[in-house]
Amino acid sequence: MDIFHDNPLLAGVRQMVHAFAQSQIRSIADKHDREESMPWELMKQAKALGMTQTAALEGRKGLTGVDEDPDPKKPKSQARIMVAASEEMAWGCAGISLALGGSGLACSPVARMGSEEQMQEFRKLLKGDDEHGRVKIAAMALSEPATGSDISGLATRAHKDGNHWVIRGSKQWITNGQSASAYVVWAQTEPAAGRAGVRGFIVARGTPGLVPGKKETKLGIRASETAQVHFEDVRVHEDMMLGIAGEGAHGLADTKKMLDSTRPAVGAQATGIARAAFEHLLDRVRGASLHGTPMASHQHVMFELAEMEMEIAASRLLSHRAAWMADHHQDNVAVASMAKAHGARTAQWVTTRAMVLLGEEALVPGHPVEKWYRDAKIYDIFEGTGQIQRRIIAKQQTGQNPT
Repeated sequence: MDIFHDNPLLAGVRQMVHAFAQSQIRSIADKHDREESMPWELMKQAKALGMTQTAALEGRKGLTGVDEDPDPKKPKSQARIMVAASEEMAWGCAGISLALGGSGLACSPVARMGSEEQMQEFRKLLKGDDEHGRVKIAAMALSEPATGSDISGLATRAHKDGNHWVIRGSKQWITNGQSASAYVVWAQTEPAAGRAGVRGFIVARGTPGLVPGKKETKLGIRASETAQVHFEDVRVHEDMMLGIAGEGAHGLADTKKMLDSTRPAVGAQATGIARAAFEHLLDRVRGASLHGTPMASHQHVMFELAEMEMEIAASRLLSHRAAWMADHHQDNVAVASMAKAHGARTAQWVTTRAMVLLGEEALVPGHPVEKWYRDAKIYDIFEGTGQIQRRIIAKQQTGQNPT
């Protein structure tokens, strides 16, 4: 069943983003992967078209050109739109997809938790071009060298000093960490309060003590910048702390909800990688021979292709189910984790089997399947590892608190 056939809005978004990915992303994917460089020109073009995750925060209509009904009880379409777009973008190139959408990681908590004044300040920080003439981007500084998936164990601290907070600590594996014009930094404000003490702060580039660190060299998603960020007694006015002081629900708990809301799109990105590898393999199999006979006539090859398409379809449906639940204000914690974990597993399995079936040719750097194989691995690690997702699912099944 075509999940888009009865939804013209989703079908239109998918068609538009696929055309963009095919004509604009695919042609530069190999270059930016080899150079490990951000696609700055394409990012400017995508922002002008409303094809970035900052559109809503900027007061724009984004991909659809349609305003959502402001009634919080009414079903929305934003999560499903993001899932449909994410698969097509990652089909083009996962690294470039993350470069285009990475600022959304920081925009999301500001949109969810920020006051109108904070959102205005954040918009101002992202307005126009930076000092290099590039589109301004944002970074969410959450992960740390020693915390991994345990975001409740942050070592970065913030202490109050008059009407300012002073932040000290280091962050690692931060998307857009080196080039961001605005940061959303998470720090522990009350160690004795545990998770309830974790707070987010808006910090502008150039604030004294904010030091962008080393840019990481990565296995995959190389077109997306990942870097360290250091905070050496960074002073931030109290007005730039997200949420309401003293209310833990606006701290780590809301951060976890934010991550739950992004996981269906991350699962869709992984699905896009798997689909790209599958389509390339299928095209090769149709015209190739093995031991003197058509490759497609060999049963083990046919079975592998059938398994691939089944897993890709299952991953897509899980992501869309989790997104539909989010759009209809239903608890989607477990299904979002299923979508993310299943999509990651599918991407790794499909790209691995495609490498095997294509043989030596796929081992050459620059071969598209070799790139997709490298890109796929991160999807089992970031936004919560596969083990973390299974823990969340199991806790939901047994009635335990999934946090």
